[in-house]
Amino acid sequence: MEILNKKERRNSLLLFILMLILSFGTILTAIFFNTKLPLKENALLTKENKQIYYELAYQERFINELTLLNKDLDSLDKATDGYFFIEKTISLDLANLSAKIPKDSLKNHKLYDNMVLTYKKLLDAKSLVKKIENSKNSIVKLNEAIEESEKEIEDLERALELCQRLNRN
Repeated sequence: MEILNKKERRNSLLLFILMLILSFGTILTAIFFNTKLPLKENALLTKENKQIYYELAYQERFINELTLLNKDLDSLDKATDGYFFIEKTISLDLANLSAKIPKDSLKNHKLYDNMVLTYKKLLDAKSLVKKIENSKNSIVKLNEAIEESEKEIEDLERALELCQRLNRN
């Protein structure tokens, strides 16, 4: 007794095994991607999160340093004679602040560089205003000295003219 549809049964069995392997393969692939990819994604997001926290912490330190520089810049306005020393101190602080900016770990390090340059320009402008103010005060004092000298010259000319008249008589 030989089976009449032996070939069809064998083909059906092979087709069933193939479909079973494809089904399990699909399920295993889905499980693999469901477990492995989120782990990689979590690792990447954790790395990005650390980078963001680092940048926020650096921004906080940078802002604190700029606040101190603002106080120094305000004291530059109030200084009368020692503004040169304060100006050099602020320049040194700006140079130190610029040197502390990490170039590789911050996304927008140019932002920090531009802030330092802006503060440097502000310092230069305030220094120029202070020098102009001092020059203006010097000009006023020199004008007063010129007026006093002119009055003294007029008095001396009168005295000279009087002496010349007395000599003629």
